[in-house]
Amino acid sequence: MTIVQYLRQGSRSLYEARHMLWVFYAAATLPAAAGTAVVMTVPFRSLGHSTWAAALGENLDATWIWELLARSYLPAYPMLAALAGLAAMACILYLFLLGGSLQVLAVGEPFTAAVFFGGCGRHFWRLARLALFALLFFAAAGAVGAGIRMAGRRIWGEGSEAGPLIYWNWIQAAVVASLLGLCSLAFDYAAIRLAVEDSRKSVRAYLGTFLLIWRTPARTVGLYLALWLPVVLFLAAYGGVSRLMPQTSLVLIVLLFVVRQAAVLAKVWCRQMFYSAQSALYRDLRPGPKLEPPQEREPIASGASPSLPAPPGES
Repeated sequence: MTIVQYLRQGSRSLYEARHMLWVFYAAATLPAAAGTAVVMTVPFRSLGHSTWAAALGENLDATWIWELLARSYLPAYPMLAALAGLAAMACILYLFLLGGSLQVLAVGEPFTAAVFFGGCGRHFWRLARLALFALLFFAAAGAVGAGIRMAGRRIWGEGSEAGPLIYWNWIQAAVVASLLGLCSLAFDYAAIRLAVEDSRKSVRAYLGTFLLIWRTPARTVGLYLALWLPVVLFLAAYGGVSRLMPQTSLVLIVLLFVVRQAAVLAKVWCRQMFYSAQSALYRDLRPGPKLEPPQEREPIASGASPSLPAPPGES
């Protein structure tokens, strides 16, 4: 199969389980709404004692909120702790729901509430162990990037030429992006492997995935890059729309809110498309017994009885 066929098969599987996207949409929206409510407690307290409410109604600037938070030193620490807790809860919720998504997209069972949430509970702990082990590789990728940056500063940091250091930073960004992408790709296929094989060996699955990518780099990396292309185009389009749309009236604010919610749903679809298409690729690459095609039988003449094979030992 080709990359285009994997994309078609993945989009078909995701369309059949399209109701699952609303679960991930709710899981992505609720923590964000809770975090926004925590951050907005300081502006709401300050609006009643200042004339900033009129300016805020004319044009909302996000930097105003962060400047106000920077001035409020005392409530900043509990807010940061609350936001960190919400981020951790969002990650745990995502891993929990990922098990149900893999049960549908990777294993191939039809989407129902029982199948989805059954897969959530079945695969949660193995995915949690996989995520913790994968964090070591993500941290190693960050350490490599920091080492490259420090080496560039030692070589050109004290000189007057800034051109080589800029090129060096580009190289550092490319290396870090490649390493992080490789770690993310390995995590995706390891999660798919755990679900398809119903295995609990998270460490072995993650390490074995690098061997899978090494043996088939054209298909695994090529499909990964093909899946990232619509994501980049979508982010560019969303960034342009959000910047060009002014927030000078209630209608435009509501319209921008609708656009952002559509962006969240599109982001959810893109992420699940990764697992759907990569599951199709993994099933194609998965080693297993090959079924022989059925042999054609000669037609039996009318009125004739089929001849049975002779018992062993008889001629």
